[in-house]
Amino acid sequence: MATELQTKVEQYETKAAQCEERARQATDGPQRAFYEVLARYYGKLATDFRQVIEKRKAA
Repeated sequence: MATELQTKVEQYETKAAQCEERARQATDGPQRAFYEVLARYYGKLATDFRQVIEKRKAA
């Protein structure tokens, strides 16, 4: 179970990084803003999964 959660963390971190890169490459403001929001969303998901992993380790 822990490895599945770690896999999710890595997937969300990768998606966040991809969105950050697309935001940097975006030529217009709305597209840039869209990818910035997505990057924050995926980053938050990765953080949430990390917290779950830590709680399970502590239990």
